[in-house]
Amino acid sequence: MKKLYALRFYSTPDGAHREAFHIGLFRSRAEAEAVEAHYRKAVAGFKEYACDAEIAEVAVVGEAEGAACVYRYVGWNEDADLDEVDVIEGDCYVDRGQAAEALERARATYPRKEWALNAHDIGRCDWPEGFVRCGSEDA
Repeated sequence: MKKLYALRFYSTPDGAHREAFHIGLFRSRAEAEAVEAHYRKAVAGFKEYACDAEIAEVAVVGEAEGAACVYRYVGWNEDADLDEVDVIEGDCYVDRGQAAEALERARATYPRKEWALNAHDIGRCDWPEGFVRCGSEDA
């Protein structure tokens, strides 16, 4: 397997700020689409609010066919409201060491304030409990 499918929702509560919800990495587009449909129908927040969704192909370095987990780096800056901006993400790596090396190359190339190397279980959904909005949007 040379690619996975990343499912992400974008919340647009006020039309100006798009909060990203990484849902998961899946082995097929069909699996990612089925998870998207489930979230829109049954998961709190995603079913009540208008959310854009995106399914993006992500390259895999190494053989992911039997892998349960992959590693991916992410770098970002923060704006005045401490929202993540200028986000960049790397490919998926089966080998953690290769992912760490890629992270160091990215750090040397792209100036970002924050960096993380994340482990992702293939097929596992993040945000299974959904979300609720509170504050001025509910008023």
